[in-house]
Amino acid sequence: NCWASGGTMIIFLASLQDVPQSLYDAAKVDGANARTCFWHVTIPMVTPAILYNLLIGLIDVFQSFTFAWILTKGGPYSATEFYAVYLYQNAFQFMKMGYASAMAWMLFVVVLAVTLALFRTSARWVYYRGANE
Repeated sequence: NCWASGGTMIIFLASLQDVPQSLYDAAKVDGANARTCFWHVTIPMVTPAILYNLLIGLIDVFQSFTFAWILTKGGPYSATEFYAVYLYQNAFQFMKMGYASAMAWMLFVVVLAVTLALFRTSARWVYYRGANE
């Protein structure tokens, strides 16, 4: 979805603009080249935005419904029958509300587990400026 990634790009742009120039200057004084500055200055300072965009993107992927339903309604031979499409079909086409409710709860549990795993591991790879000072 090329047209739907504008918000993600705005968040990355804001995060990139928030990296202090003094860090780049200090790295240059220490002899860092452009690649070293990117990997050791830019990426660590942008990791909160990476975490946020990764989390929002994963939740969006788990809930993919709109495009698959509008274009193919599940597709020929269930080719685009994502979990959310299957949930919708069980609830509103086959009238299996109990089954669809259980599926929705399972979707919630999986998204919650992935979110918690990301937040638990984020302490190792996300740098928050000012948090450790």
